[in-house]
Amino acid sequence: MAIPDYLENTVKDYADQAKAAYSAPINTGTFTGRQFVAGEDPLQTQAINMAQQGVGSYSPYLQAAQAAQRTGAGQLGLAGQTLGGAYGALGQAGSALGGVGGTINQAGSTLGRAGSALGQAGSAYGGMGQFQAAGAGAAQGAANIAGGAAGMTGPNAYKQFMSPYQQQVIDATLAEYDKQGAAGAQQIKDSAISSGNFGGGREGAQLGEYQANRLADRAALQGSMLERGFGQANQLAQQNFANQGDLFGMQQGLGGMASNLFNQQGQMGAAQQGLAGAQQSLANAQLGRGTAMQNLAQSQLGRGQAIQGLSAAQQGLAGAYGNQINQQFGLSDFQRQGMGQDISALGSMGAIRQGLNQAQLTADQQAARTGAYEPYGRLTQFGNVLTGLGGGYAGQQYQDPGSGGSPFQSALGTATGLAGLYGKIFG
Repeated sequence: MAIPDYLENTVKDYADQAKAAYSAPINTGTFTGRQFVAGEDPLQTQAINMAQQGVGSYSPYLQAAQAAQRTGAGQLGLAGQTLGGAYGALGQAGSALGGVGGTINQAGSTLGRAGSALGQAGSAYGGMGQFQAAGAGAAQGAANIAGGAAGMTGPNAYKQFMSPYQQQVIDATLAEYDKQGAAGAQQIKDSAISSGNFGGGREGAQLGEYQANRLADRAALQGSMLERGFGQANQLAQQNFANQGDLFGMQQGLGGMASNLFNQQGQMGAAQQGLAGAQQSLANAQLGRGTAMQNLAQSQLGRGQAIQGLSAAQQGLAGAYGNQINQQFGLSDFQRQGMGQDISALGSMGAIRQGLNQAQLTADQQAARTGAYEPYGRLTQFGNVLTGLGGGYAGQQYQDPGSGGSPFQSALGTATGLAGLYGKIFG
């Protein structure tokens, strides 16, 4: 298309301007780069630091709850023992009351035996032969006991007193110990996974140290059970040997007693006569003992009731420790929830301020971009005017490359999403 004469100079001027404009490079560094990205707000930094400090903050409350649980369990055990003592005292009181009537009956029987003692005095002399035979039997029994005790000495004497179930108890105890050890190792692995150290050297070192300590403790536990079983069996063997010695002495004593009885049988006639008077005195003493036993029964009843009251108090103390456990867990939850709310609030306010800062930086970026492309827009508009004047079709209207949505709305949407993330950390 030919250029009209009246536009020739104007078109030449447009061409010179376009050449000058398009030959000059655009400095994109004036509207691109990190300087247009808003940095982390101080409130966001405070929220992140608080969240890091809050990790594991429940541990003191958990330890306090565990300590209260152990103490409460001990109080329940003491309450059970105390209650058992109360039942024992009540049983003794019942036995004492039952013995009162028996003692009174014994007093009547004793009076009856006082009469028969006089008749036994005459037959005392006829029983001398049986005491002579008893002395000979006691001597033979002592010899038999001495022969049996000889086989209960030596290094193997303890074996017959070993528990036949000892190995089963050891195996069951070690199996339970191994089961608990495996659970402890799994806890170390789970902790390594949660802290991001799974498969690392720290996890291996912890597992190695844990396994070494556990093997040492296992060996010590097994040795302790074996030593305790041997000690108990050896003690029983020694006690049995001592008992045999006591029986031997008792048999010898019986032999001597039989000899003395043989010699004293002649004196029993007179003694039986004295026994009649002594039995009458005994009857009076038994009547007094019955009254004393009745008073003892009343005292034991009061003691049983007092022990029952103590057991109830110990059970109440155990319940108080249970409440303390719940309070510790409640404090832990309250702390985490309160910290979560603080973190969420700080993170939300920091995200909003970061969004405002980002909106300002984006506006500055758009202004710089608009300024850089402004000459091209003027030339485009100028060219469209010339084309229209020359009778041609105007080109596409120039659009500002920096135009778009509101910088504040875009930044605010990003800030809202970040604030939601802070709220979920301890929510």
